[in-house]
Order: sequence, then structure tokens, then C-alpha cells
Amino acid sequence: MSPRFSPARFPPGAWAGVLLALLALLCAGGPARAATLYLAPTGSDAAPGTSPGTALATLGAALARAQMAAPGEETRVLILPGVYRGQTIAIDGRRLHGPLTLMGQQTAPAAPPTFVGTGRETWLRLRAAEGQDSGLTVKGLRIVHYATAITLNGNREDPAAFNRGTVLADLVLEQIGSDTLNGDGTDGPSRPSTAAIRLVNARDTTIRGVTFRAIRNNPPQTCPGLHAIYLASHATGARIEGNTFADFCGSAIKLRDDSGGATITGNRFSGADGAPAIEEWFCDMDRTDECTKAAGECPSTGIVIGPNDFGAMPASLRIRVRGSRAQRPWCPPGSARAPRFILPGGKTLP
Repeated sequence: MSPRFSPARFPPGAWAGVLLALLALLCAGGPARAATLYLAPTGSDAAPGTSPGTALATLGAALARAQMAAPGEETRVLILPGVYRGQTIAIDGRRLHGPLTLMGQQTAPAAPPTFVGTGRETWLRLRAAEGQDSGLTVKGLRIVHYATAITLNGNREDPAAFNRGTVLADLVLEQIGSDTLNGDGTDGPSRPSTAAIRLVNARDTTIRGVTFRAIRNNPPQTCPGLHAIYLASHATGARIEGNTFADFCGSAIKLRDDSGGATITGNRFSGADGAPAIEEWFCDMDRTDECTKAAGECPSTGIVIGPNDFGAMPASLRIRVRGSRAQRPWCPPGSARAPRFILPGGKTLP
């Protein structure tokens, strides 16, 4: 039989230590801290940014504040309605200490906050190759006239050097692609754009509820190389759901080099201009000397295709496999025979 509990069994001062230990446990199990910043077209980067009336003016200033956060602290940047011109943001994943959310604040029926470029910039660039969650969420914005809207970059040469878990939701990406001549008469990019959203060794990315409209390069002969979503170099496990692809001239969704395991469902495709909706391909060193990856590229397999609305697109353009079906010695055994796509009803392709 256990002895009765008696406070007298504890030496003097012990109760204070017990209470402090319990308090530490409660704090450790509590929610992570979060800071909220505001962005407005009429804001100032010299302002505190902690309320709509003291909003910041640029994404760069908001990012600088986020990089000063305590470890584990989330930073939410609430972007107020209006037009923001010529802004870009370059995020170094090593300098973020906690999650970062960029979220548009829309007042119906007004348009969402809109970022307008010159046709030669990348609006958001993330570099993160530490094999960890990025903590990045971008939602509720309109991004117009950029060469590339968003690029998430891990290390394409090292599968273990990835970023993971970014969420891109409820965006409008419009007039995305490079121009040879900008609106101000200056020369555009020296190379044509290849993507509106580009993933390079970015795993488990969610792209949901995004409208892609007028995804085109100028001049038109460079247009087939531009994709609304381009997954490359181990960009595995993406969830591409409920998006709208309208007016595009390169394959809307392109998967390249071991970017399998994606789920593509609930999307709508129209205005394809003769381009495929979904395409798998990799640069085969045995067929061309133009490949640039030292270790060689490999097929993307196990891509799950759910119900999608392909509109009037011919069956031959809905899902296309261009990657070689021959086993290459630098690729995992059996990867050439594994199905690229798993279709509704359990059918596979090829």
C-alpha cells in the first residue's frame, strides 16, 4: 500500500522548483509565437509595419523584419489592396527562423492586391537546400507581367538538398513570360522565361486554386518552352489541385527529371494553342549532348492523374510522355518500366 501524500515530505523550497518545472512544461507545449506585419501601396519602410496605419511599403522590408524573428516565430505579412509596382523578393531559407506567410487582404468586390512587373523580373525567388520545410505560404495575390512569378530552388545535383512543403494558393498569375522589349523601351531578358511557377528539388509543394492566364513569351517562337508549372530535378510529391490554365503556349504542367509522385486533379485547361496540358520528359544524355546535369536525368514516375477538365483539347494533347522508355545506367533500376502516369480507373501510361 502506498504511503499517504504529505507536503511535509518535501524539503523547504522544493515547491518553488516543482512549480517552475510545471510552468516550463506548459510553455513548451504552447503555440508558437507569431508576428503580423502590414504592407500597403502608401506605406513606408521606415514605419513600424505593425498595423494598417503604419504599414510597410515593400516586400524587401517585410522580409528583413521576418529574418529578425526569434527561432520558431511565424511572420505573417498581410498585404493590403492596391497596386505594387516593380517589387521582387529573394528569400534565403537559411536566414528564416520560422514560417513566413505572404497573404493578400481583399475587400470584395475589389481586385486582390496586385504586383506589376516589367516583364523581365522574377517576383519571388526562394533558395533553400537544407532538406527542411520551407515554412513558406503565398496566397490571395495577383501577380502580373513578370518573366517568372515564383521559383523554389533546391540543389538539382543533390537529391537530399531539397526544400519542402511550400503552399501556393488562390493566386492569379497573368501575363507571365519574358518580353524582348519592356514597356519602358529597354531591352528584356537575354533568355526566354521557362516557367510561371518553377520547382527545382522542391518537394511536397501544394499549388491550389491558382489561375494562370496569358502565359506567353515574346517573340512567339520562344513560347513553347514556357510552362505554367515546371517541376524539375527531384521536385517530387507535388499536389496540383483545382487550378485554371487559360491561354498558354507551352505545356501547362511539365514534369522533368525524377519529379514523380505528384497528384494532378481538379484542374481546368483551355486555350492551349496546340501545347499539351500535362507532359513528362527528361534530357537523355544518350540521345543528346545538350544535357547540363552532370549525374544525368531520369524519368518521373507514379504521377497520379485524377479527374481534370480538358475542355476541347484533343486526347493526344491531354497527357503526353516524351521521356525515353529505355533504362539508363545512371537511373534507378526499373525506372524506365515504371508507369509515368496513373490514370483514373487504375490505367497507366505508358
